[in-house]
Amino acid sequence: MKIRVIIWIVVAIVVVAGAFFLILTGKSRRTKVTIEDLKFQIQRDEETINELAAKLAQARAVPLPPANTQILNEAEARLNEARAQLEKAKQSDNIRTIEENLKQAHSFMTKCRRLLRAATKPRPGG
Repeated sequence: MKIRVIIWIVVAIVVVAGAFFLILTGKSRRTKVTIEDLKFQIQRDEETINELAAKLAQARAVPLPPANTQILNEAEARLNEARAQLEKAKQSDNIRTIEENLKQAHSFMTKCRRLLRAATKPRPGG
């Protein structure tokens, strides 16, 4: 019986110590983002957009059914919207505005990738 009491006391002490540790350390803070970091991100996104444009041109070089051509047109529109958002981010000096523009550009690039994949993936049955 004494061993059980001692074990539960040790467990309680560990739990209380862990709770104090979590309360005292608080939430982890977000790292400070600088304009230089965001400009570097813009450069990387431009490279990604250029790669997507190359994949789009490669997909257009192959004859595709009209439905897939329509999907490629939609992918190209999303790619152009991503470029426009990056241009807005380049022009801005406000960190929050740049982050918002980059977030929208990433969304458009993701949509473009999905559309490109849908247009070029082989269909079963020929």
